[in-house]
Amino acid sequence: MRLDLSALSSFHGSLITPYDPDYESARVLFNTRVRTRPALIARCADAGDVAAAIRFARANGLPLSVRGGGHHASGLSLVEGGVVVDVGTMRDVVFDPAGGTVKVGPGIGWRDVDQITYAGHSFTGPDGLEYGLAGPGGECPTVSNAGYSLGGGYGPLGRTYGLGCDHILEAELVDAEGNLLRASETEHPDLFWALRGAGGAGFGVVTSLTYRLNPLPKTVVGGIIAWPYERAQDIFRAYRDLYAGRTDDRLALCLVLTTEPYPDGDPVIAMYGMYVGPPAEAEEAFAPIHALGEPLFSTIGETSYLDMMTVLGEEIVYGLQSKWLGGYFSETGFDEDAFEVLVERFRQAPSGFSMVRFDLLGGGAIARVPADATAFVHRSALHYVSILAQWSGDEETEANVTWIDDFTEALRPHLTGEVYQNYADRDLRDWPAAYYGANYPRLQAVKQAYDPGDVFHTPQSIKLP
Repeated sequence: MRLDLSALSSFHGSLITPYDPDYESARVLFNTRVRTRPALIARCADAGDVAAAIRFARANGLPLSVRGGGHHASGLSLVEGGVVVDVGTMRDVVFDPAGGTVKVGPGIGWRDVDQITYAGHSFTGPDGLEYGLAGPGGECPTVSNAGYSLGGGYGPLGRTYGLGCDHILEAELVDAEGNLLRASETEHPDLFWALRGAGGAGFGVVTSLTYRLNPLPKTVVGGIIAWPYERAQDIFRAYRDLYAGRTDDRLALCLVLTTEPYPDGDPVIAMYGMYVGPPAEAEEAFAPIHALGEPLFSTIGETSYLDMMTVLGEEIVYGLQSKWLGGYFSETGFDEDAFEVLVERFRQAPSGFSMVRFDLLGGGAIARVPADATAFVHRSALHYVSILAQWSGDEETEANVTWIDDFTEALRPHLTGEVYQNYADRDLRDWPAAYYGANYPRLQAVKQAYDPGDVFHTPQSIKLP
């Protein structure tokens, strides 16, 4: 049945229904295993469009969801037979170099922001080096800044400067009644607390975010270094020891099991990242890595932050089918038995697109924020493992799902049971505890205050108390 869209006659963006020729492409997510068919995709141009879409959904008794970059791991940014409030085209940028802040629309990605604030802006630091201002972004160029930051936001600058959500100074949000609210430390502070870590969990639709930025040298030392897979357990040990008790927060290296060349090559183990500081100080920081012996290849050297991040994003393919699972390692769980599981299980991956990433490095500035200061509770864990099964055809689904399910089960004794909410698992039974821990009851109180009718409902939105 066709929807009567006359109530949206003043909508500034575009309205896409199943009867429109671009409907099929409009509903494609990063994870093409998701085949959800909304009744309406409302591509919003501004906060007024967001309010109109919310009111339309309520007036017609339709469920709604919110979509930014379309990267929700379980596909909850679409809703079957409902209204998708799509903010992906809201990409305004207002840069304040003097204040060291940037205000952005929810749909823009971090590479686009970095082009303006880091590559396009320069100043000389007290050390005489040339600097730009960098946002607290992640690796993937197609992830929206809002989805990334509202759920936490790990990235290469996190250990040095903090999470994406820790950089948010102000958020503008449309609530269930269609009202525009401003949340900060001084305005709606309870909502502001909740948005920083649970902002996609059912309080409203964020229409802009203001971030503080970080000074970062225009020239940094970073890149990718890889070793033969036969050396995987040695590399795991070295990586564990590199960060055990480390007090210098400026060396930000992540670990990955992948294939080289990607995706049709042989398994390799690699580290990637950067030294977040003056290049002259990087040699000593990288010494333990270079001491591991001859690698297969290394691109570590002087580069710019933007160039390095652009290269890292090239292997993140939009449009494959996928399933993400993982968790935080317990304090002693990143051990020899875990290394053996990781090495043997990844070797059995049925798809060359799949990978295992240790891309969420805790400690440092992340751990210096109390677990109850924001809704993001995962502050003390040092290592997170993300097992990513990716494949292209339906005929490959069963083998890949079985592989990742069995892999995760074998690794479970080494994990805490907590899960990073930005890698949401739709099948997770006790997701409130896994995502939010002791902060969940307080999140329920905020939900009651700002969405008592549970308009922003998904299978994993905050439940009313």
